[in-house]
Amino acid sequence: MSLARSFQWSGFCVGEKRCCGEERRQIELGGYVCRSALMQEYNIRKTQFAVADFLSWQRDKSIDLNPKFQRRSVWKPDAKSYFMDTVAKGLPAPIIYLRQRVDLTTQKSQREVVDGQQRLRTIFAYIDPGLLPDYDPARDGFIVREIHNPDLAGTTFKKLSERLRNRILSYEFSTHILPADVEDQEVLEMFARLNATGTKLNHQELRNAKYFGEFKTSMYQLGFEQFNRWRSWGILSDDQISRMREVEVTSDLAMNMVKGLSGKTQKRLDEIYEEYDDSFPERKELESRFRATMDEIDSLLGNQLPQTVYASEVFFFSLFVFLYDAQWRLGSALKKTTPKKLKRGLASQLLRVGERFSNEEVPRDVLDAVQRASSDFGRRQTRLNFMKQQCHA
Repeated sequence: MSLARSFQWSGFCVGEKRCCGEERRQIELGGYVCRSALMQEYNIRKTQFAVADFLSWQRDKSIDLNPKFQRRSVWKPDAKSYFMDTVAKGLPAPIIYLRQRVDLTTQKSQREVVDGQQRLRTIFAYIDPGLLPDYDPARDGFIVREIHNPDLAGTTFKKLSERLRNRILSYEFSTHILPADVEDQEVLEMFARLNATGTKLNHQELRNAKYFGEFKTSMYQLGFEQFNRWRSWGILSDDQISRMREVEVTSDLAMNMVKGLSGKTQKRLDEIYEEYDDSFPERKELESRFRATMDEIDSLLGNQLPQTVYASEVFFFSLFVFLYDAQWRLGSALKKTTPKKLKRGLASQLLRVGERFSNEEVPRDVLDAVQRASSDFGRRQTRLNFMKQQCHA
């Protein structure tokens, strides 16, 4: 039997000198095979364990949170607070990977945390900090913020209701258990594979991973609330929503509500997330106005919107800021106030403007404001001014 047939192949070719960016080593047949193709098959057990199980193992010292290959990154307090909300609500969390071995001295099973250290440290620090031998209040201590979960906010685990404590203790993590004979080098290679096939995070996904404060939670909430409209109006596809595009669109609109008409750059979006991460006093009023403007769009155009140019992101932005500006003025103070009434016949005027855009029956500068760099300040201003002129606003 040839050597080439004695291995479990992973979809890689033989006969070339390079594969997956790695040097191949020559085998007896005169061909080449990459190191990845020589990896054996692994019997990885997929199961679920409750928080109570992990607590029990930590008390028995039968779980190792810090094997030598484990990363040492530390979550920020807001990330921990957000994660506890995930657990309390029973929402799914990433898989925890363990490697199970037998301690020959004690003849007991020992579990090493391959991936999931920060999730488990967060759980232990919240429920019983004494379970962490190296517990450091400055590094590990945190409180759950009200914006994440009002029921847990500012309260220790022991002071929670029995219902909430049971809910947290019974929360189950999807867990993959690697067999004992998997060596450290093979563990690292497995995770290199996972990372190599992953999709690079976009700007909004990076913001979602970095910020956990007032502005982020507000944008996430508002974007999610409008889920059916994003889809039914044809503004965003399911694939775009799965990559948090609706949150970025919402964030851009909110930035213009707060700052006045602005060009969109990722740097500006990062800055407003940073500015309002710890405190966003105007949050309630902004959310109220955002919802009211979306309701107004639905009332004016409703089922007709998908058949118009407003179903595109560029024109929807212009439609939203036009209506918001007409009622409250972009950049105005976010204080509770009665919006100005919109003029009668506005729906018909908006549809006519949409037709002019669609048929390119607009001045050259307006057409240019649609076709090139449509998110910069000047072109947004041109489109808004044209809509005001046509709708006599």
